[in-house]
Amino acid sequence: MTAMPNLYLKWRAFRELADVNDPDNWIGKELFKTEDGAQRFSKLLRGDLGCSPAIAENLIRFMNDWIGVARSRADKSSKAAASPATLAPGDLDLPVLTFVARLIGELQAAAEKNLDRAHQALLADMTLEAPRGDASPQLLVERFATSRSFASVRPSSGEGPIVFEAGKHKGQLAVIGVRGLPVGAYTLFTRDAAPIGKHVWDLSWGEAVMWLPAPTVPKFSDGRLLLLPQAEPVQPAAGRFIVTCALVWQKDAIARLDPRGGAPPPGILDEQETSRFLTNLRRLTEDKFKKWQDAVTVSRAEYIVKA
Repeated sequence: MTAMPNLYLKWRAFRELADVNDPDNWIGKELFKTEDGAQRFSKLLRGDLGCSPAIAENLIRFMNDWIGVARSRADKSSKAAASPATLAPGDLDLPVLTFVARLIGELQAAAEKNLDRAHQALLADMTLEAPRGDASPQLLVERFATSRSFASVRPSSGEGPIVFEAGKHKGQLAVIGVRGLPVGAYTLFTRDAAPIGKHVWDLSWGEAVMWLPAPTVPKFSDGRLLLLPQAEPVQPAAGRFIVTCALVWQKDAIARLDPRGGAPPPGILDEQETSRFLTNLRRLTEDKFKKWQDAVTVSRAEYIVKA
């Protein structure tokens, strides 16, 4: 049985696109036909449980049924509404954004509100909210043009995301409100293509999700923890960028956070690793037993690039 750490992203998009109103707890019990079906389904979505061929077939059957319902709602008189959906179990192995595009093709006439909801839901699950408050670390976006430096902007301050123009500006990312050096920093960029009239599934995963090599150890400069060795030119990829930065303060937390293990060399996480990383990060920061309290701190910022 193969685990699918990114299945929760595919499932989230499916729910929004097809307007699924059955709760996941009920779906899990129907899918596994056991009392602990809800828990097993949750583990399946997050990659904690492998997906057997039988479960994949049942899940795809459920999805095809709901696609049929969604088609009927959109146009009860069309031939498309009457024809069966053709998702296959093998489609679950597709990359996330390819799978979402496949879903939209099967739906054939997804409402704009559903497309927008799916877009926003995917962006939310491909990033992480950061705690707010003066005691929390703050991620700053800094903009430079030749020798002139523009003021740092804290996107949560109400001033709005800072705007870069490709070819004109360099940028730096810095964290303030921390003492000492973390044992590692993980910095993830998620691109929202809505400003250029696209949805996230119109991009490849590599265009939508980018990393600084991770983990790396930043350096201090003037009370700021610099995530880049120096200011770098902005790449000519237009859109709104959401930056999620996780600073790790306990060495043993890296093994709980990084799907590559406890001592990975700095590198770029792929789609499966990124999906698992985000799940692990949520679990560490939402730990009810406080075992990992203060082991990882999360900060977030946004900026806009105009090509």
